[in-house]
Amino acid sequence: MIAPSHLFRRFLLASLATALATTISVAADVRGTLATWHTITVTFTGPAGSEADPATFWNHRLTVEFTHPESGTTYTVPGFFAADGHAGSSYASEGNQWQARFTPDQPGTWNYAAKMVTGDKVAITDAKGQAVPLADATGSFAIAPFPVDANARDFRAHGRLEYVGKHHMQFADSGRFFLMGGAGSPENFLAFDGIDGTYDFAKTPEFPSLGIDQLHHYGPHRDDWQQGDPMWRDEDGDDAKGIIGLINYLADQGLNSIYLMPFTYAGDGSDIWPWADPQTRDSFDVSKLDQWEWIFSHLQARGLHIHMLITETENESLFEVEDGGAPFADTRKLYYRELVARFGHHLALTWDLGEETGWTDEKGGDVGVGITTAQQKAFAQYIRDLDPYDHPITIHEIEIEEIYPQLAGFKAFEGPALQRHNDYNQRIIEHLEMSVAGGRPWLVSMSEPLGWEFGLRPDVDDPTRDGPRKDVLWGVFMAGGAGVEWYAGWQNNAPTSDLSSEDLRVRENMWRLNRIALDFFNTYIPFWDMTAANDLVAGDDDYVFAKPGELYLIYLRDGGDAAIDLSGTDGTFEVRWFDPRHGGDLQRTSVNQIDAGSVVELGGPPDAPGQDWAVLLTRP
Repeated sequence: MIAPSHLFRRFLLASLATALATTISVAADVRGTLATWHTITVTFTGPAGSEADPATFWNHRLTVEFTHPESGTTYTVPGFFAADGHAGSSYASEGNQWQARFTPDQPGTWNYAAKMVTGDKVAITDAKGQAVPLADATGSFAIAPFPVDANARDFRAHGRLEYVGKHHMQFADSGRFFLMGGAGSPENFLAFDGIDGTYDFAKTPEFPSLGIDQLHHYGPHRDDWQQGDPMWRDEDGDDAKGIIGLINYLADQGLNSIYLMPFTYAGDGSDIWPWADPQTRDSFDVSKLDQWEWIFSHLQARGLHIHMLITETENESLFEVEDGGAPFADTRKLYYRELVARFGHHLALTWDLGEETGWTDEKGGDVGVGITTAQQKAFAQYIRDLDPYDHPITIHEIEIEEIYPQLAGFKAFEGPALQRHNDYNQRIIEHLEMSVAGGRPWLVSMSEPLGWEFGLRPDVDDPTRDGPRKDVLWGVFMAGGAGVEWYAGWQNNAPTSDLSSEDLRVRENMWRLNRIALDFFNTYIPFWDMTAANDLVAGDDDYVFAKPGELYLIYLRDGGDAAIDLSGTDGTFEVRWFDPRHGGDLQRTSVNQIDAGSVVELGGPPDAPGQDWAVLLTRP
């Protein structure tokens, strides 16, 4: 069943689209809902091109400037080859349509001016090139304000999710800060049988839950698809219901992020790539990328942030190896440009340089696989310079002292997505402190907890979820981490492991606990202005998250009586308890208020004294 808020959002979008004449033609073909935070696609008729001709992608550079005259705001947006302009449904591989996607952040008139040049590899250089005349290269459109709704899942009611110099991202319009609790599996989410040009290249490993084609079908989630959701069929007749239904399921469970890869060729799955041929990196599959766009748009409408891991550890150096050892391959630059041009307009998006990204010491000592700090900085800066919206840029890896200290303070890097097996709270704190010392606070998430072997096991194998809830979920949130994404593990190729996951309901109890924690923090805790203060409690396994002098949150991992050192502040605080296992309202005990100025006893929890509890201290 669709949640009432989702139905209302659909009604509002439909009404607004009708009122604004969703599809208009002024100069070039301008399509989209003409409202703030909605994507506008501008299509130009230009040179003929084809997926079969790499020159289409190398030797053309379309750039469109969108300017808001009243404020003076200008966005320089890279464009892309679009075949016939609707390849996702037509499966066209050639044509003369070129597009740019833009998401306006202000109401009023926006002007656009397109410029296309051609020349040898002009797509990845600053070369002037030879100008290509475009008919109707300039024009304008009027944008209406879209209502802000801080409680909506649809990101268009919040605005762009931005790095704002804190340890959590913030939405530009609603002002809400973002705490992530999402799905990290299947990492090959896009290896779906209903996406054009998608197949298992390696035909190994053979996962028992997948069909003979070794692709995801998400059959258990087909019934989660709803009338009015995106729908298409690929050339083999497979439809979109499974993957769209899976997105609906995640949203309905309260998850708000998804960790996915657009490039797994030569990796674990070897089943996802943006090119027409997985072994050729200069000709892109336009119909496939159009269908990815429909999927990403639905993720955003349902309130799921896209954590896009641009490479996988096994292919992270593939571009440079194929380019003869160049430090920054031209094919990588072209890949980055296509990703930014086609998907950079999405509101809640994080670019991640790659899963388990390795590092090689310039002096010759290998750590990981073949990517140096200098390369990481160059890659990140290239994306930052291309992306008109400055989406956060992260790197996924286990914390390695040779990697992250070298990036502290670097202006084109917003933090690590960590892979950890233990000590979650302390490691998050250490990386946050490292970033503050470097002068640029990081977003530090835990994006592959509990080990690559097993990760988050199915509910049937771990009914209580005590470890994941206590150590990871609350451990990360109480440290000030940006969030958690749950990885399913390898599990000896079991049907519920990462690459073979077809039914995400097998972990539904964890999704419930994830939602309880998110709802609590979003309702009661100004987490963006708080820091860990574990030294205020005596227990080694208990955590404190504090806005000193104003609010204190104590997490008792194993229950018991609570006490906190408030000798550094004074005044009165109210005492309320929260149950992380079942949620519900804040509860009171016999200790309703305490006076600060010393070590203060808070007493025991309302019930279940041996279970985990959170204690909230606030000013009356």
